[in-house]
Amino acid sequence: MIDNTGHKAGSLLEYYKAVLLLLALFMLTFIGVGNITFVALIGLILCIAGIGQKIIRIDVWIVAPLLMYNGISMVSSYVTYGNIYDGFAPMQMILLTIYLLAGSLGSGEIRWLKRASVVWAAIVSTVGICEFVYLAIVQSASRMESIMGNPNALGIFLVIGWFALMDCNEEQPIGKYRNKLFLQSLEPILLSGLALTLSMGSFVAMAAGVVVMALYEKRRASWQKTLAYIGRVLAKASYGMGIGILMYIAADKTDAPWLCLVLLIYLVAAALYWHRFEDFLTAYKGMANIIAASGLVVAVMAVLIRPSAISTFAERIEMIRNGLGYITKNPLLGIGPYQWRVLNLFDGDKYFNTWHIHNALIHVGVELGLVAMAMLVIIVIRFYRKKSSAVQKSEFTAFFVHNLIDASFFYLSIVSLVIMTEKDTENSATAISGIATKLFFGGIAVLFAYFLYCSLI
Repeated sequence: MIDNTGHKAGSLLEYYKAVLLLLALFMLTFIGVGNITFVALIGLILCIAGIGQKIIRIDVWIVAPLLMYNGISMVSSYVTYGNIYDGFAPMQMILLTIYLLAGSLGSGEIRWLKRASVVWAAIVSTVGICEFVYLAIVQSASRMESIMGNPNALGIFLVIGWFALMDCNEEQPIGKYRNKLFLQSLEPILLSGLALTLSMGSFVAMAAGVVVMALYEKRRASWQKTLAYIGRVLAKASYGMGIGILMYIAADKTDAPWLCLVLLIYLVAAALYWHRFEDFLTAYKGMANIIAASGLVVAVMAVLIRPSAISTFAERIEMIRNGLGYITKNPLLGIGPYQWRVLNLFDGDKYFNTWHIHNALIHVGVELGLVAMAMLVIIVIRFYRKKSSAVQKSEFTAFFVHNLIDASFFYLSIVSLVIMTEKDTENSATAISGIATKLFFGGIAVLFAYFLYCSLI
């Protein structure tokens, strides 16, 4: 026992960079769109770890636009406020740092980080489900927020975790049966938690990801095999989310909210025997299709529970239209970070009472300018052009689609989860070593030190 414990501790020490990245994800999950003091501290720690690396592998078509984006962001802040502190850069610089440090990981570390990130997403979901059940019994039911504090952000966080889980299961090495069973058991927890957020934008993003998964899966298999595969995926999604929807109905639409406890026990049983359910779907393809089709019922029930989602969507269209009216005011540097909300207050249009336009690309175009917006578009195009699995393409699609109807790009934990679960050992990566690595991390560390100093004075 002692020897085994020592071996595990030694493995964690060998994977210290991956552990640091996981801890960064853990802390960023608690702070939403960011807290400069904490983000700067996290960034400094990651930079210190990065300076000592002999080599990092990066995709130039991702790093260069990201550097340009952050540079424009700081210039826009300086023009607007006379400093580079009051803007997006103090928070979003952490995303570049995470990507660079992830570039120093080996294949084993990348697999470990991906699986650990999925486990963390499942823990976030578990906390939220338990909190939902408790509040439903002692107070009243409300959309699940968990530790993220926002149901829409939590929704896409869990969608990304779900796609990443499928990717982990597909690449699980032969002989790691116990690990695969454990990962499989997390799926209903992620799906039930997602359902309890009642985040329609996340549901739409998830559906878009599944469509892309089917298209990419078709490239390597026949239509018959592709439809069977997608049928199993949708069957699991319908079943897992169905448990969450039933839990919400029990809490909000009946006089017996304690029934949530019964459904919670059922969810635990479903998690423990999820591998049996998967075997059942594989053996009985007809039943898999029937269960998948029941997803339409789950979707209708979700809309009936939250009918306000339709008016919310219409409001987001209005918000986007309002934002487009400002996008040509200053095409080069935008109107400045956090300025859209102020202008919207006095522009005679509907006041939306939010800091971000619910289309991240348009929001960046409005506040940072069209060049910064173009940098993000380049990163999106690059991702679809590079080699990655069908599930990874699906995960990124879900994230991208959600940003067209929400502002998840500004939640640091969401983007960090995408980076950590999409990272791969790419043949097209460019190796950077020696002085260049130190300059990258050293320069960013100086910025974080400045941001930290500004946040404390």
